[in-house]
Amino acid sequence: MNYGDYDAADFAADASFRAWVLEDRSVVARFWENWLAANPDKEGIVMEARALVQALQFQTNEATVEEMAIIKFQIDQLLNENVAKKNSGYLRSRWFYAAAASTALLILAGGWYFRKQSTQAIEIAIVQTKFGETKIVKLPDGSTVQLNANSSLSYPKKWTRENVRTVMLDGEAYFNVTKSPAQLHPKFRVQMPQATIEVKGTAFNVYNRHEEVKVLLEEGKIVLNDSLDMQPGDMMRIANGQHQRIHENPMQLTAWKEHRLVYTDLALSKIAQDLKDIYGYQIKFGNKKLEGLLFTGSCSTDDPMLLLSAIATVHQLKMKKNDLMILFE
Repeated sequence: MNYGDYDAADFAADASFRAWVLEDRSVVARFWENWLAANPDKEGIVMEARALVQALQFQTNEATVEEMAIIKFQIDQLLNENVAKKNSGYLRSRWFYAAAASTALLILAGGWYFRKQSTQAIEIAIVQTKFGETKIVKLPDGSTVQLNANSSLSYPKKWTRENVRTVMLDGEAYFNVTKSPAQLHPKFRVQMPQATIEVKGTAFNVYNRHEEVKVLLEEGKIVLNDSLDMQPGDMMRIANGQHQRIHENPMQLTAWKEHRLVYTDLALSKIAQDLKDIYGYQIKFGNKKLEGLLFTGSCSTDDPMLLLSAIATVHQLKMKKNDLMILFE
C-alpha cells in the first residue's frame, strides 16, 4: 500500500487507519505510529484524516469496501464539479478539501440507511493495476481505457442518458472515448482532484500523480476545468491550481502503452520517481548532485533493470540493489 500518495479522504477511507483512530489496537497503532515517525511531512494530512474519522465515527463493520468506494467517488465528483465551475486559476488548500470532504461525507454517509440506499442507487466498478502491470478496460459506452501500472479507475457500472459519463482516475491512463453513444449522455468526463477533463470524442493520455496532472491530446477535443480548450498535439500541466503548456517528447508521455520506457534528457531524480510509481523501486542517490544528472534512453517495460544498468554505465556510477532498494553512488 503506497500511503505516501494518500490524501486525507484516502486515509479516512482506509480500514486499517480507521481501526487505529477508533480502536487503537496495539499492532495497528504501532504500525501507524512508526509510519508517521518515518513520514513527518504527512502529519498535517494525517491530522485531517483523524478529524474526518472521529467526526463521522465510522465503525469498521459498518461499511464495506464497495460502499466506501461509492462514498469517495461521490465526494470526488461533488468537489470536482464545483471546481469545474470556477476559472482555471483556482487554488484549493488541503484544509478546504478536508472541510468539503467532511461536509460531503456527513451528507452522503450520515446514516446506515442512507448509505444502503446510496449503494442501491449507484454501483461502482473499481479497476486497479499492480506495480509493473497494465490493463485495458472497456467502459459501458464502448470507450476503452489503457491503465498504466500502479493506477486505479472507478466509474458507475450503469450509465444513463440523464447522467454525464464519468470516471475517476488515480495514476495514469490512455483514453479512447466513444463519441455520443446511443441512449447515453453525450458528455464524458475524467475527474481528478486537480482537474476535470470534459471529452468530446477523442484519444488522450492523462497522468495524475503527486498532485500533478499532465494531459496530452492526440485526437479530437477536450476542455480542462470547463475553461481551457485543448487541440490535438497540445500538452498541459496542472499543479497548484495553475495551468502550464509544456513541450516534451510525446513519446515520453505515452510510450508506456506500447510497453516502452522512453526518457529524453530527463533528470535521474524524475526517472527514479517514475520507476517508483510504476514498479515500486526505492531509488536513492549517494549525493544530491547525482539527482540532477540527465539521461536519454529507452527499454522495454518488462526489463527496467536494463534501464538502470544503462544509467549506471552512462554516468559511471556504482549500483547496489537489494530487492526493491537501489542505491547509485
